[in-house]
Amino acid sequence: MKKKVVYYNDPLNDDFAGTNIKRKPLPKNYRFHHTNPIYRFLTSVFYYTLAWPAIFLYLKIGFHTKVVGKKNIRSLKKGGFFVYGNHTHYIDAMTAQIYASRGRRTYIAADQDVTSLPFLRGLVSALGVIPVPLNPDESAKFKDAIAFHISKKHVISIFPEAHIWPYCTHIRPFGDASFVYPCELNRPAVAMVMTYRKRKIFKNRKPLHTLHVSRPFYPDMKLSLPERKAALRNHIYDYFLDITSEDGNIEWIAYRKAENKVD
Repeated sequence: MKKKVVYYNDPLNDDFAGTNIKRKPLPKNYRFHHTNPIYRFLTSVFYYTLAWPAIFLYLKIGFHTKVVGKKNIRSLKKGGFFVYGNHTHYIDAMTAQIYASRGRRTYIAADQDVTSLPFLRGLVSALGVIPVPLNPDESAKFKDAIAFHISKKHVISIFPEAHIWPYCTHIRPFGDASFVYPCELNRPAVAMVMTYRKRKIFKNRKPLHTLHVSRPFYPDMKLSLPERKAALRNHIYDYFLDITSEDGNIEWIAYRKAENKVD
């Protein structure tokens, strides 16, 4: 099987999602979360009766998603928690909602590309998208939304690699900024890692998906906030590395540093 090779320059900022959406700023009155009970009830009905079953079937039939470690989060029934994942497919957010939270209402911290199309903005908001802030005013609203959902025992999924690198089998570097939320709210974080396994038939087609779910990692509240963030980030990062380095993680697309490109 001949691999497709993709060359990158900046592992922190290069994006290979291929959506080509022109980002537009959010309206000043954009609601990062809704407290209206009627809105919340109607969106929950939509989420659980239409969206959730449809997404579940799509992932199961389209990608034959297998889950390893889903029992690791059985203990997280009494409060909200955070899920951190690697970002290697456009379905990552859906995978978090279906498999990494055991059916709990899950909200996704997502790039503002997904809210840049006005006719889709209301739909993605109802599905659980919380746009990542781009200015101080949005940052305050974002943090309020995170705290609100955690107080409601919801799940927040975050992708610290930020950009999609389809079928990437290695972990890109990321900092600890996004780990401030569980550290401030004293809530656990769970790592989810997507790997890719070989097909038994149709071996020349794209590999199948395996999602690995870690045990909960708790912030050490005895540490200072900077130390707490760094420690939690390291737990998640180390789990990412351990899982992606296991045998059987199929490299469908090879990512290579541009400086090593051979013409």
